[in-house]
Amino acid sequence: MKLLLLAVIVALAWLLIEAGKTRTKNSSCLVKNKYPPESSCRSSHREFFAFHRVLFDCIKVTTNCRKIYRRNEFHSLQSCRDACHYHMAEPSPPPPQNGTTSAPGGASGAPGDAPAAETPAAA
Repeated sequence: MKLLLLAVIVALAWLLIEAGKTRTKNSSCLVKNKYPPESSCRSSHREFFAFHRVLFDCIKVTTNCRKIYRRNEFHSLQSCRDACHYHMAEPSPPPPQNGTTSAPGGASGAPGDAPAAETPAAA
């Protein structure tokens, strides 16, 4: 019974560690691999998935070149997305300012920002 409990604990710990690895920063997703021109490749036609740094998602790549890089060529879309999950979040713009400017005198150049002219008082 103790052996079975130990096996369950080890299996559970291993599963948690492996699940945590797929949701961390993977720097090989951002590596730009250099391949020879397609006209010089004579291997069989193959497809793989790679992370696209502009689209923030994984895309299918078709090539005739043999496999050179093993770190960021994935066999399935799901394995690519699992490995590159950290980089798939689109960057958010900075929060908007409150609308005031730091121009000297407080003038922002808008037409409504001109100071009101003083009216002469009736005597």
